[in-house]
Amino acid sequence: MPPKGSNVSVVPLRRSLHQIHPTLLEIQLHGTAVEMVLNVGKPQDPAGLTIEAWAQGFMVGSLMVMACITFANMRRGVLLHKLILTELVLGMFHGTFIFTNPPVYNWYLSVTAILLNISWSLHNVIAWIKVKPFLPRWGSILFISSLALVQPYWVLEITANFLYFSGKSALFTHTRPYEALFRDPWWIFTVLSLFYNIKSRYEFGYIELMRVSPRFAVLLGAMLLSIGFLVVDILSVTNAIKATALPDGIQPFWKMAFVWRCVCDSIVLDDFATALGRLKAYKLQRLGSVMSEGVRGEFSFDDQVRRKNELAPSPLDISNPEEFVRLDEHGQYPPLTRDWSRPTNGTSGILDLEAALRDVEPDDDSPKRHARTG
Repeated sequence: MPPKGSNVSVVPLRRSLHQIHPTLLEIQLHGTAVEMVLNVGKPQDPAGLTIEAWAQGFMVGSLMVMACITFANMRRGVLLHKLILTELVLGMFHGTFIFTNPPVYNWYLSVTAILLNISWSLHNVIAWIKVKPFLPRWGSILFISSLALVQPYWVLEITANFLYFSGKSALFTHTRPYEALFRDPWWIFTVLSLFYNIKSRYEFGYIELMRVSPRFAVLLGAMLLSIGFLVVDILSVTNAIKATALPDGIQPFWKMAFVWRCVCDSIVLDDFATALGRLKAYKLQRLGSVMSEGVRGEFSFDDQVRRKNELAPSPLDISNPEEFVRLDEHGQYPPLTRDWSRPTNGTSGILDLEAALRDVEPDDDSPKRHARTG
């Protein structure tokens, strides 16, 4: 099947030469030399143009919103947050070539495809950082090493893309079906690893986790959607299913899969172990702690109450007259309280809020007491 955003035509058009052999520039048809022209221009039919424009608009709009939210919530000095923002920005440009016309259309598409391929590889690096705390040292090295070893394929893919859209070679029609093999195994492993560790290491049920943290509910749903659209894209590109409803060469499924992968990166900016660790701590301390899910994309406990209690001066026990001269660290007297389990030592004339609410005076000779007891 031809690559996305292109089609193949033959002059003269007696038969569909693409069905005979899509890589030859000249073949023999009934003894006559026929030239095969790679028509890689902008889609002309209304259906193809509409679908491609919608898919690009969907991708660019989604990435732009996620980039703005990520920029607003990222913390200074955190490399992971910067990588996520870079991934989103690089992916946007390949959703704008629909506005151009040949000959700009051809080279602009190929140039923005380079940025898109970098964004895909960067997404796998981000996945490695997020899943790294779950992996042993050898597993982490294997993950990032295998990712580095497939980069020569992307050099070939970029070269084939330029040759194809300049009308010089149809090599891209052969490399395109293998994109998923060199792009997505690391992401699938990351998804499976997260689902496994949620159950085994943190002892969370999936429904329980979604109730505690709606953010993780969005994360898990986006992961499943990204893999679902990935499978559909593979089946469509390899002709395992006949996408007869789509114009030839138009593939919107990879754009949808890419958007949902980016949602997974931006919905939780921190690594998975940090987020899940804080959620588990909340689960264990939910009776005495308050959890807040900040807009930054990380999970944090609201310990303002604890800090306030630690910094606040201890109450002054009026049962001990020596404490009247004790000042706090700010040079102020702490609030007056009384320990009712201890004798008053002559300070019975001082009444605090607790005593007032109970309508009890500390003076044993109080007229009220004698009136009640008399």
